[in-house]
Amino acid sequence: MNVTSYCVNFDSKSLLQQRYDYVIIGGGIAGLYAAHLAKQHGSTALINKGDFDSSDAYRAQGGIACVWNDNDSFASHIADTLTAGDGLCNEENVTIMINEAPTHIRRLIDLGVSFDTDENGYALGMEGAHSHRRILHAGDYTGKAIVTNIANAIEGVALYSQYLALDLLVDDNKCYGVLIMNIQSEQRFILWAKAIILAGGGAGNLFINTTNSPLITGDAIAMAYRKGCTLTDMEFMQFHPTALYEQNGQRFLISEAVRGEGGILRDICGERFMERYHPLKELAPRDIVARAIYAEMKKHDTPYVYLDVTSIDKAYFAARFPTIYAKCTEIGIDISKDYIPVSPAAHFLMGGIKTDSFGQTDVERLYACGECACTGVHGANRLASNSLLEGLVFAARAVKHASSLNTMPEHRRFKWWHQRLPETFLTPDEIAAIGRQLQAIMERYVGIERDGTGLNQAIRWLEQYEWILGLSADRPDIYELQSLIIVGYAMARAALFRCESRGSHYRTDYPAKNDMLKHHIIIKGENIAYDTDYRQIHS
Repeated sequence: MNVTSYCVNFDSKSLLQQRYDYVIIGGGIAGLYAAHLAKQHGSTALINKGDFDSSDAYRAQGGIACVWNDNDSFASHIADTLTAGDGLCNEENVTIMINEAPTHIRRLIDLGVSFDTDENGYALGMEGAHSHRRILHAGDYTGKAIVTNIANAIEGVALYSQYLALDLLVDDNKCYGVLIMNIQSEQRFILWAKAIILAGGGAGNLFINTTNSPLITGDAIAMAYRKGCTLTDMEFMQFHPTALYEQNGQRFLISEAVRGEGGILRDICGERFMERYHPLKELAPRDIVARAIYAEMKKHDTPYVYLDVTSIDKAYFAARFPTIYAKCTEIGIDISKDYIPVSPAAHFLMGGIKTDSFGQTDVERLYACGECACTGVHGANRLASNSLLEGLVFAARAVKHASSLNTMPEHRRFKWWHQRLPETFLTPDEIAAIGRQLQAIMERYVGIERDGTGLNQAIRWLEQYEWILGLSADRPDIYELQSLIIVGYAMARAALFRCESRGSHYRTDYPAKNDMLKHHIIIKGENIAYDTDYRQIHS
């Protein structure tokens, strides 16, 4: 698939331009935290596709993992993370993340985040594959509490809300700035900077069933890939086991913390089944729980299983999970006697733009952090509640490194500025229809279970729509579809290339793990290969 190095027609002479020291793309926890820290070092702009409440971080329920009391240890949290990552974690970065966690949690507390407390201090929750209670939480709206408080602390940052970052301005492998577009007016601007930090989130909307915000369409990953950045671990998409099943297709997340507090999974006949799949039962790693639910759904030919929380005191549940309790009540579920219908949904991308421990990408002065980045801390399967932590730690490290850069030299004239692309001739309805087809293809062939035949079908379908990448992204819907095609193609190729089952990647035609393939898969341009330099991978 030919991924073009540009996606929109523009001429620099006709556009408004502004210079900053730092331009950050994305308004979730990683982007906001980076903006909060960067403004202390220089002029900073934050580009946000929607409002702050439209990020996945804002929707995060369960909490944030951190070693917080003497009963726990860094070594234990590291070991749990490596075990969940199924042999593909970057141990050095895992150690960095977990050791630096308390520093950033204290900063959040200083910013006003009020984590729940009990008689022993902060109330620490338990989630799947953790060996200790170490999840700090604010009810079941932890992400909202964190995002809101950081957003309140970014005064002085130039905020470009309701803007798309269309293209990175890269020349001689250096990033000079970014082309952005106002979503309402479609007016375009150029923002020049000495450092660009990508924090644009994952790509959950590749799938029909997803817990992600509708705005999460892989834009940052696709944009970086177009400019020569390496992608890695793209085959590892985590499916959250328990999203509320509703016939209208919406997928409201039922936090893993509910199972940590005693929730039990039952099949359509009311029988508990997780004990047949893993010794940890409902608290097994997410990939195992998701596949177990998927197997039970196929076995009974039903689109959901049940989550039984009737053993949890109703008053305690309402206090501990107010958002979930309110949602269940709204749709007529009495959690004291009714089971909650749940099914897996695309949730978190472990792969993304390959970075080092400071968020540096292949392109100079271009950084990535949060879900769009791949630091290797999640390996093949993310440990619950490590995602918000990763966003904080590596956003801070990206800013620390970027602050050491010298002032960006004057930008160059890009020779492709005047090249014309075909104008978009597809209507919004036609674009939406192609998008739905893409989601159906990905759900069917690149979902919880995969095989070579299906992956090849997905790849052929994506190649048939390669022509869309050659259109000018003059509208947000075209741009988002282009991003999804690029990221979906990378995911399907990586899934086909990995001829084994590991973590969240399960091949029915290669159901066993093969440690001869315990390497990261890297994609750069048209090339795909195993990265055999795996000295940093946990063995």
